[in-house]
Amino acid sequence: MKKLAALILTLALLACCFPAAAETASAASADTAATTATTAAAGKDVKWTFTVSITELKSDHSMLVNRDHLLAKDYVPANMERATVKCVSSSRIEICEEVNTALEKMFEAAALVTRYTYQVEDGSGNWVEKIFEGSEGLRLILKSGYRSYGTQKTVYSNYLARNNGVDDGISSPPGASEHQTGMAVDVLSVDYANNNQYMNDSFYQTPEAQWMAENCYSYGFILRYPEDKEDITQVPYEPWHLRYMGRQIAGYIYNSGLSLEEFTDVWQKELADFIAAGGDVKAQMLLEATQKSNGIESTVLEVYGEDGDAEISLIF
Repeated sequence: MKKLAALILTLALLACCFPAAAETASAASADTAATTATTAAAGKDVKWTFTVSITELKSDHSMLVNRDHLLAKDYVPANMERATVKCVSSSRIEICEEVNTALEKMFEAAALVTRYTYQVEDGSGNWVEKIFEGSEGLRLILKSGYRSYGTQKTVYSNYLARNNGVDDGISSPPGASEHQTGMAVDVLSVDYANNNQYMNDSFYQTPEAQWMAENCYSYGFILRYPEDKEDITQVPYEPWHLRYMGRQIAGYIYNSGLSLEEFTDVWQKELADFIAAGGDVKAQMLLEATQKSNGIESTVLEVYGEDGDAEISLIF
């Protein structure tokens, strides 16, 4: 009993001697709780308004690979399989499973195009219209797909040897090649592949190249190295090089006219602003997963809102 009485007396003395400290601690706890509650409330009010889902932006679809963003030597993509579309040779070409599925759909759609208007350059440098007509449709063929770090190192060295040691950007050094992702493909026309040993921008003057430039986004691809973005991509124009991005991102890039580098800057700023405003990334991704499981699919439309962004169509 004496010990208990002494303890009570000590606590009483402390409370008398340090009332301000006790009040300060209590106030600090209240402030912390209020801040937490405010942050939580703000997080609920912050909405993700960018037209591409965070789920897509956090996936491999948005992966940026170039000379400033290198892949590791040991990076190997998952879900690889042998390409099932028509290829330039019997050698095995591997790509990611979803890329193969998208390629099949695009090749099938191209084969149904029996009449197509495209442009060619005449001897005077003028562009004139031509009409393709053929019962077999546009005939696409796959030139290349996945290349490992080691294979790209060999390709790069061989190119430098042919080009007097000059790196002109046409061949990427190992680690900087999108082909290592398993989501990049080189697609030509059958006629062009049969008549050209090396690829160059003359491929654009084929109906297949122009059809792909206009339609590949519908199958989740972008023209990775456009003619007017060479200073940004650091790669010369390649009308045959397609990169699988998924339909959301591909649609946004096609409609906005951005390069992948520019798109990356845009979405990373949007995400940073969302987080800074109290947005909850995990909660948003959970919401997106719920919408997907409920049969809601978002597709970028060729329509722009007042903010300049492409609008989203929700398909049930």
